Amino acid sequence: MWPGSVNQGTEQTFLIYVLASLAAYVVAIAVLWYNFKRSKNESTQKLEALKAAEHERKPTVVSPIDFERLRELVLKPESEEMKLERMKAYIQRPTQKLLRSLLEKGKNPEIIPVFDPAVGFRYKAAESALEGNPSSLEVEELLERLHHLGVLTKNFYETVSACPVCSATALTMHYRCPRCGSHHVVKTSLTEHIPCGHIDEKEKYYKAGWTPHCPKCGAPLTEGEYRDMGLWFSCRECGEKFEHPQLNLICRKCENEFSIQTATIREVSKYALNPDKEQEIKQNVTSLESIEELLTDLGFGVEIAATAIGEKSGIEHNFSLMATKKVGDRTKLVAIDHAVASIEVGAPPLILFTFKISEVKVDLPIFVAIPKLSETAKRIAQGYNVLIIEGLPKQRDELAVLYSEIQKRLKETPIVKKEEKRSIKSESAKGEPTSDS
Repeated sequence: MWPGSVNQGTEQTFLIYVLASLAAYVVAIAVLWYNFKRSKNESTQKLEALKAAEHERKPTVVSPIDFERLRELVLKPESEEMKLERMKAYIQRPTQKLLRSLLEKGKNPEIIPVFDPAVGFRYKAAESALEGNPSSLEVEELLERLHHLGVLTKNFYETVSACPVCSATALTMHYRCPRCGSHHVVKTSLTEHIPCGHIDEKEKYYKAGWTPHCPKCGAPLTEGEYRDMGLWFSCRECGEKFEHPQLNLICRKCENEFSIQTATIREVSKYALNPDKEQEIKQNVTSLESIEELLTDLGFGVEIAATAIGEKSGIEHNFSLMATKKVGDRTKLVAIDHAVASIEVGAPPLILFTFKISEVKVDLPIFVAIPKLSETAKRIAQGYNVLIIEGLPKQRDELAVLYSEIQKRLKETPIVKKEEKRSIKSESAKGEPTSDS
């Protein structure tokens, strides 16, 4: 074989190898590019699909701001400060008298405003809760305070015109002549005498006697010769006749005169017991007046909604009523709590009362259950020598029985102070006679 032919074959083989390698490289690049483009397209499609799905879900997602607002408006619990202010209001005598009167009226009682020409709208049903002769403003302030505390509900009753200066609703309306401005305006009917064409007030046709005559021509009015021209207004000062007078208002509180257009619009409300607080209201202001008067007759000083500090715990205990009476060098103490239920008062309120009287030295503990006390609670009361009153005693015979029972129990339970107990014990230790021997 010739050397030249060998070199030529080697070059051909090398060229084929290079071309084959180049083709394989190109094919690999093409496959990679195809896969890259395909993957990119798939990723783009998935991203678009994800965005579309997210967009569809967005309307059903509640944002944190909306949730917080909803929780504040609907789920926000009543503050302790508001509860405390309401408890303070229950203790006040005007509140007690007002709420007590509403409870005694039965189901769904309302405080309806009534119009008094002298002062405007007033709440007569609430005036008796305040001492003396309260102003309408003082009464409204009491009602508004109880409304803001959640004790009373407030609803629309009437919309009226009010004075733009003092806001009073005691207003009188006056006709005013559009020509001279006089208040001396009368309303009359006009009559036309057809034959002579004279138009005048109907009353002037009767000035000559019972038979009407035309004030201009003097002819008697016969059927068919006159016609009614309707109602008109006439000014007695300038004689002007007009169909539409001006209307002015005068405030009877501050004497301000103003037009209807400049009057302010005032909403008058009515009030009622808040049904959501009815049980709480009954619990705090149910009348104990009959028992209060009875203890007063027995010579006790009475305090409604009283507090006392527990000797062991130092806790401040609240009682519906506490009464004290000085007997010699001792002070007798009566403590009363009351509870209200729809059918009967159970044991828990009584158990709480027994805890309080174990903390505060009481000569006569009285528990008032309205309308009645459960049998279980009665058995508990017997163990603590608690005087039970079911319902509120109002009849004379009921009060007489209670009067005798209180006197009897107070005589049976003499007070012995802690200092005296220690003195008795020390004297007993010395062998000296004691009051018990």
